[in-house]
Amino acid sequence: MARKGRRTEDAWMKNHPMEGDDVVTSFYDLLCKRNPKTMKPCRNVFVPDTVVYEHNFPRGWYTTDVRAREVTRRQGKDLDAATIEAGFKRGVSETCPIVATYLSTLEEDVGGGASETTTQVEVLNTESVGGFIARKTKRAGILQRFVFPKGYHNSVIRAVWSPRVAMIQRRTNKFPIADRKRAENDPFAITVTYEGPEYLSEEGAVSAHVAFEVKSVCADIVTHFFYTEHKYITRMVLYFKSDARDRLWLLWCGSLRVADRNSASEMPVNLAPKFGEPAQEGDLDEDVALRTADQAYFLVTRDEFFRETYMRGERPAETRAARSRESRSQAPVSSAAGAGADAAAAARGGDGGEELPAELRAPRERLRAQEALVLDAFSDLFYRAYSHFLGGAAAPFLLLVPPQVVDALTEGGVAELMRVLRLQPEPGVGGDGAGAGAMAYAIPPRFRAPLAQVGDTAAGWIREHFAARWEAVRQGALAGGGPARVPSAGAGAERAEGRAGDDGDAQLRAAAAAVGGGGAESPP
Repeated sequence: MARKGRRTEDAWMKNHPMEGDDVVTSFYDLLCKRNPKTMKPCRNVFVPDTVVYEHNFPRGWYTTDVRAREVTRRQGKDLDAATIEAGFKRGVSETCPIVATYLSTLEEDVGGGASETTTQVEVLNTESVGGFIARKTKRAGILQRFVFPKGYHNSVIRAVWSPRVAMIQRRTNKFPIADRKRAENDPFAITVTYEGPEYLSEEGAVSAHVAFEVKSVCADIVTHFFYTEHKYITRMVLYFKSDARDRLWLLWCGSLRVADRNSASEMPVNLAPKFGEPAQEGDLDEDVALRTADQAYFLVTRDEFFRETYMRGERPAETRAARSRESRSQAPVSSAAGAGADAAAAARGGDGGEELPAELRAPRERLRAQEALVLDAFSDLFYRAYSHFLGGAAAPFLLLVPPQVVDALTEGGVAELMRVLRLQPEPGVGGDGAGAGAMAYAIPPRFRAPLAQVGDTAAGWIREHFAARWEAVRQGALAGGGPARVPSAGAGAERAEGRAGDDGDAQLRAAAAAVGGGGAESPP
């Protein structure tokens, strides 16, 4: 049920130190920074009490002067543990004992030079906030006062902003926020929206006046950033909440991209961050406790029937709390690309299916590595094309397919993919200038389809291509019983076309035609 988090393999060149994903803690410093023209912080932005922690210590306490409509920063003696605890416990609702939320980032090395970043979410009530503040070790993150929402359920607004379009959505928790018993026992379940699993919340739209207010706040932030940093915000993801007085509060920034006049940001925007609930210190491990009690009972009674019935063959399983955290630690919104990847994984004889024979494991891993290489390469290419046209360039974008991608797909496969995308080859480009074996195509300034749609089409074609090749490997091994080999793109296409003929499905037939490529064999 848990979904893979964002993996980082390349060191992107940042145009500004604030560029990043997950929780951009330096965003609050920007709101407090004074405009050199007006000598005022960013106006018309409300931020709930937020304490930024770095290296186990509070770096700053950000709050809002509601009358002046500006964000201020508290430092020095205001940052001791007793003051923070008293400030956060002040004014807590009697019907809802939830005090604050702590968001921190956890980066883990997954091997192969890649890392996986997860945003850990802790919801604190009146009983647990004191213990958290007194905790000696804390990951870098923010402790933010819980804003009591408007209505009966907790609701958060997400704004994905760009200079040309802003996408504003809302997610609402399914449990009533005034459920005091649940708030005391499991505050995570009744508060999370975007930062929790899908089954705890539901998506909805926002009213016109709320959307207008969100866009107005985003515009004020972008203008303030330009006057203070002398650069442009090209993308940002912000999370808001409306309180009972219809005031709009900015919670945190989930992604930020910056550009200047001459260079656009090369960092892809992360629109599906992974959230998780961390393990709580002192949690009772029920499985371990029961296992210990069973062993003690057997030592006293020597009851062989009891041992055979309840203890024999017992393996240390993960605890109930760990299983609960796993089920509640997934990315909240599944993208179309993620759904396609899951479908392709199932077609390959996936991770959750039957155990593969030994002779099929190596070909499967090779195909997976090739598929990941090709998907990442085309994702980068289309992002560069988007950045190229975003700057107003009138010249076509030269799409150079790297040699390693050509080797994975074969020249015929690349040509077939470009035919599906309706991209024309660029004559006289490639060779030594682009790397031996590279293939060049041109994307005109006024293309027939949006680049995002073209990228999704390419990703779907690539997944179908490798799914067909894996199916050819599986069927060949089952039929012949010999050592499995990774087939060519043409072999995979023929098998996919055969399935399309059997089923009579026009869409499968079209996919099989798209999968067909060169007849050369892929390198092992």
